[in-house]
Amino acid sequence: MRNLLGRLLERPGEELGRIADFWDVDLHGRDRYNDVAALYRTMTDLWAARDAWQQLDDATRTVIRLMESHEGKAVTPDVVASETGIDLEDVQTILRRLYAVGIVSMEADNPADHFEKRAPELFLPREIGMVLKRVDEEQNENSFDDDSLDALLATVFYPEIEAAATQWGARVTPGVHARAELVNIVRENLEHPERVSRYINNLSGTARDIWARLKAADGMLPVDGLFGGSKLNPAARRRVLRELGNPLLVWHGYEAGPDGPERVARIPRAILNPVRPEPAAVLDLQAVDEADLSEPVWASPYSAAWDLLTILRDVSQSGPRWRALVEGDSALERRFQKRLWLSDTETGSLPTGYLPFLAQIGASMGVLRDDTGRATPGSAARDWRESAFSTATEKMVHTWTTIESWPEGKERVDLSLWGASWPAFRATLLKALGELEEGRWYDEQSFIQRLLQREPDLLRQAHVGSVGQSQLAISLDVPAEIDDRRARILTLIIGTTLETAGVWLGLIERSRNRVNRWKALRLTSLGRWLIAKDRGEPALPSLGDAPLAVGANFQVLLYRPTPRRVWNLSSFAELQTLDRVSTYALTAEALIRSLASGIDLDQVVGYLEKQNGGPLPQNVAYTLAEWDRGYRRVWLRRAVLLLPEEGEDSERISAALRDAGLDPEILPDGKLSLTYDAPDAGERLYAAATRALRERGFAPLTQPDAPDGRVRRS
Repeated sequence: MRNLLGRLLERPGEELGRIADFWDVDLHGRDRYNDVAALYRTMTDLWAARDAWQQLDDATRTVIRLMESHEGKAVTPDVVASETGIDLEDVQTILRRLYAVGIVSMEADNPADHFEKRAPELFLPREIGMVLKRVDEEQNENSFDDDSLDALLATVFYPEIEAAATQWGARVTPGVHARAELVNIVRENLEHPERVSRYINNLSGTARDIWARLKAADGMLPVDGLFGGSKLNPAARRRVLRELGNPLLVWHGYEAGPDGPERVARIPRAILNPVRPEPAAVLDLQAVDEADLSEPVWASPYSAAWDLLTILRDVSQSGPRWRALVEGDSALERRFQKRLWLSDTETGSLPTGYLPFLAQIGASMGVLRDDTGRATPGSAARDWRESAFSTATEKMVHTWTTIESWPEGKERVDLSLWGASWPAFRATLLKALGELEEGRWYDEQSFIQRLLQREPDLLRQAHVGSVGQSQLAISLDVPAEIDDRRARILTLIIGTTLETAGVWLGLIERSRNRVNRWKALRLTSLGRWLIAKDRGEPALPSLGDAPLAVGANFQVLLYRPTPRRVWNLSSFAELQTLDRVSTYALTAEALIRSLASGIDLDQVVGYLEKQNGGPLPQNVAYTLAEWDRGYRRVWLRRAVLLLPEEGEDSERISAALRDAGLDPEILPDGKLSLTYDAPDAGERLYAAATRALRERGFAPLTQPDAPDGRVRRS
């Protein structure tokens, strides 16, 4: 094994102790594998490698460079001496020391014998070779020739950029994100003094002291002078330096000194004295003349709440599969065609994702629930359908703003977005919509561009895993193109959200220019009320002399819709049209369905007459009665049956039961019946009857050998 971890595992305990002393690692000795892991972490750490490199003399460094140039291949001391020009005995001394501190390893099974034979085969494990090579290259560069943040960030290795972005709060999936995207996240945090200050305040006291000392020294100090008179050991010092170095607040470099390059720590000028560019002028919203737009199809401002009520009625009657409801199912969507407000006026088809969106909102509110794979009314269904449409819509909007996913867009956009805070995104979007002038049309693209300019951190913590090529072309890993790609993705997300949830919940209306088909939007009065709360809720026009009217043609015209009226009508009438005045039809099928659910005709007629403001047309009342008579009812009751012994007086048994507070019924054949309704009441009633009869001198028999199990007088 030529890797460092394997070689450390082969070392005996006393050698691990010597290695730990050089690298300043505290070994506990209780578990060999834990000790090796601690050594490995330190020996591959960049800050520890810098400390180790500082302890080595020039000849030792030359030997390490030579061995690294062989790219992991084993070499003998003779080869090292020949290629470096160093005396062979000195080379052997150097190699013995490097072997003792774990920097080089040997191929042989008994490496201790090899120096005596003068032909050991040694190599540099690749992990330590890589980290020491990086330290060596740092000394040959002036890290601060170009103090611009972009130039410095371009020198940072990808894993360290990932680590820095994580330190600044980004949710990073290793190896997934474009480098430029991570660089943007880190740079934007480093260039904001308030963010830097907030981050520093959360560090350890020693780290805060070093930061203050560096700032007082104009941003640069020798590493050895950072800790003043502190007695921290090297391992503790490295921990403090990582606190400042991992988020890329403090950078390590070298400056020329009398004895060669000296290690320094520095705060780049762009972080120490940031110069924020003047913000660009905020783009103006482009107003659109309403005369240039196609007239949008009218829908009730409370269409989402009304449609969810329709879904709830269907769920209570048929109990569709839950997965089909929340994930979208073509057969289920066909069942709702022309029954929901947003159905296409010609084809009846529903907007893509509309049905699953309403179902998920309903589930989040507790109006719908999954009952072993079937959709059923939830615990909040009754209260929700009894509320006003405005209250119901307000609850839906509030629920939507708190959902941690993107149900309005997942059926339309093939997008994987990780780490997105959708509630924060929606709050920002609603705030921007609330600033629009109510009823005025605006160009949608100008609204989106203005929002992106004013809110550069919108979905900033989110990372795009994938997006459909047909919807958005993926760009290369170049900062400018990453910014452009992100803007286009956000434009797609915002536009989709406006087109779906914005319209579906009644917050906005959308239309298109008749000529160039550009999209336009305007804030509705309902949207103004829901977002700004600066006025009372919008009132619907009061149509008709009564809430509804029943015609002689069996049509019911709904003038003043409320959730309760819509719910009640849908129980015994069929929806025909949805409009400013919606139309229902009284049919035999709908009435029979209502009767089967336990509603009787008197309730239906009484409700219609009350809402109609008078009696029903004579032909309607007569036909409803005919449909009711044609409905063949069979009532089923649960009962405890008592069979008196032959010759026993049923009246005496009945009197005994009544005396015990029970309510028996004597059947024509002399048997007695104790009826009950609750399914779990049977056993209690049976026990009460048995106890009452026994206490009053009867012998209730239930054994198979008793004749007919009859009640006998004792």
